[in-house]
Amino acid sequence: RVLERYGFHITHTMYTRRFDLTRDLAPRVPLEPGFVIVDMKSHPDYRAQAILRANAFQKKITLSEEELNTRLKYYNHSCNGPIYHPETDVYVMAEDGRFAAGAEALINAPGLEADIERVCTHSDFRKHGFARAAIQECLYRLKDMGIHKAYITGYSQAAIALYGSIGAVDEVRSFFYKIPV
Repeated sequence: RVLERYGFHITHTMYTRRFDLTRDLAPRVPLEPGFVIVDMKSHPDYRAQAILRANAFQKKITLSEEELNTRLKYYNHSCNGPIYHPETDVYVMAEDGRFAAGAEALINAPGLEADIERVCTHSDFRKHGFARAAIQECLYRLKDMGIHKAYITGYSQAAIALYGSIGAVDEVRSFFYKIPV
């Protein structure tokens, strides 16, 4: 309210939900026939990952070979950090090898916590529960690794509702402000 009194306006809201992995998790959602869960440790297909993310986040139907190679260089660099674990980089894969949805957990091992990020669904596979399945798989894997808390952030009411339905225990809201110039 103070910021608004001085001319600032909310541009958007970010919601972060927390999962308590010391509790029982919601049961896994069964996948439709022909779909399986894979991870980047057992099925390292960063090309399929880049195509999924481009479609889901930038609404790009196709990537040029140059765009794809640029993205793969970035992904290869980010996968070398201490918070990345390929077994928590999880995807729902269709029979044809395309990634339908995915979620990636980045782990703060000393803090026994993780952030689940890059949750996305390919436009051809929306409304099938695949993002839910990928998030749940991340949560189960994190719990099995001894992680106690997982956080997930979203910007839409639909995303926040999904995270709550999976078992998030609380929420923190962050507001972004802008002042007209």
